[in-house]
Amino acid sequence: MKTLPVLLLVVFSSCTKDPAPVAAVPPKPAAEKAKGPDGAEYTVALMPKAPYAAGKEAGAAITVAAKPGYHVNPEYPMVFKPEGHVGVRFAEDRLKLTGGTKTPCAEKAEDACAVEVPIALTPEKAGPATVAGIVAFSVCNPQHCLIEKVPLSLAIEVQ
Repeated sequence: MKTLPVLLLVVFSSCTKDPAPVAAVPPKPAAEKAKGPDGAEYTVALMPKAPYAAGKEAGAAITVAAKPGYHVNPEYPMVFKPEGHVGVRFAEDRLKLTGGTKTPCAEKAEDACAVEVPIALTPEKAGPATVAGIVAFSVCNPQHCLIEKVPLSLAIEVQ
């Protein structure tokens, strides 16, 4: 039993109070800087399309707007994955966002600088509800494309 205190002394004496030095993380290039709903490359929003009545199909709209120098990538399939919603149902677990309204870019009219795509939902009962999920999309500039997944949430009142 006398060896246990000696063993503990050896184990604890090998520990140091100072952590090992951490290598400095190089700064990310400007093209990879943090992005978000109000990032430098785009804005994204979930907007209501009222009225909302219990048991009746209704909708909302997702808008993605590219900032100057970027456009919405038409080759990347936009998707909305309902997640965290309360009091509403969706037809599918993964909604493909197609159609909608496209706003052409001023610099290049064949590119869309903004898109607004409708999503269908059905409120389950009267009262407050939440439309929520993650939208996946891509915006590009001539050098590269960004693939984004942004959580969105919208509080609605159901009649």
